Amino acid sequence: MENLNRENEKNTSEACSDDVILRVEHLKKYFPIEKNLLGATTLSLKAVDDISFSVKRGTTIGVVGESGCGKTTLGRTILKLYEPDGGKIFFEGQELTNLNKKQMRRFRTDIQLIFQDPYSSLPPRMTVGSIIAEPVYVHKIVPKAQVYDYVIDIMQKCGLRPQYFDRYPHEFSGGQRQRICIARALAVKPKLVICDEPVSALDVSIQAQIINLLKELQQTIGLTYVFISHDLSVVKYITEQILVMYLGNVMELGETDEIFDHPLHPYTKALFSAVPMPNPDVKMQRIILEGDIPSPANPPAGCKFHTRCSRCMNVCRFKAPEYIEAFPNHFVACHLYNKEVMENLAAYDAEYERLEAERLARLEEERLKKEHGRRKTGSADDAADGAAGGEEKKETEIR
Repeated sequence: MENLNRENEKNTSEACSDDVILRVEHLKKYFPIEKNLLGATTLSLKAVDDISFSVKRGTTIGVVGESGCGKTTLGRTILKLYEPDGGKIFFEGQELTNLNKKQMRRFRTDIQLIFQDPYSSLPPRMTVGSIIAEPVYVHKIVPKAQVYDYVIDIMQKCGLRPQYFDRYPHEFSGGQRQRICIARALAVKPKLVICDEPVSALDVSIQAQIINLLKELQQTIGLTYVFISHDLSVVKYITEQILVMYLGNVMELGETDEIFDHPLHPYTKALFSAVPMPNPDVKMQRIILEGDIPSPANPPAGCKFHTRCSRCMNVCRFKAPEYIEAFPNHFVACHLYNKEVMENLAAYDAEYERLEAERLARLEEERLKKEHGRRKTGSADDAADGAAGGEEKKETEIR
């Protein structure tokens, strides 16, 4: 609790700092799956569950994790395309959490999104010039007389030729379409861009071009990126900070070089062991995660990763790990780095045995109740059959 209080104080001071452009505190986003007759939610999918981090101006944070861990939902909730169910979002010291659509409109030009799929995210009936110019007109970025020259300048910065202005999206390759998406995002002069796997649908050679373009634009314009990806090689190249997600939770957060050199969480180690090495003489020591990812609608108790963790302890099965600063600016949610837990493992083992005994007793009680109910139903059925047989016998005797 003391660590959590210190972290909250640090988070609040960072949210007000001029150096921090984005601050997320205990953000939550749940999607209802089942509701009762009164409309109250009885079961939710916890896509984003208590996530906190900050991004300094002009830097890039990478959000990594397996498919379905909540990366895209996190980015869209920050943009308020999804309304958060808890926590706070600060942009340049201004809290966005409770703003309505009209109030959010003035922040739309400052925060932009590059979509994952460059094929479905571009309207097929609009020309490239119209696609890029539309937000410029809507948000009145420049006077109408200057829109054409402004759009041409944006296109050239993104590696698009001026003659592409009157062409349609179907006339371009995947890499060129992604450049159009980047140009559309940059047309409103944003300060923060959320990149939702912007190169995952592209060939490797095109990926390099897009990544280099993003880095060049960051240096020339001073952009800040939240870079969502599952390609760790790309993340290592473009980011200064990495956030590792699993089933909606933060597993680890720290500077890129520090996390790649000294990963702490067993899940992070397993992820990074899958990164291919360019040296053929180096033999990879791949860590294979056993089992399937649990359902986010019904996650396991304790640490959500314990069902697949090779270093799982009894305490992991019932107690959720605290998010602590294991080393300077290196945060992790794992009992292995919690001094209080590691010094009292015997007590936690005893507590787990007690909880397990209570669980088994409840299961046995439920089993006995069901068996008693079946016996009672069977006896009633036998009595009814006997009564029916007696009536039939009487009718036979009368006849």
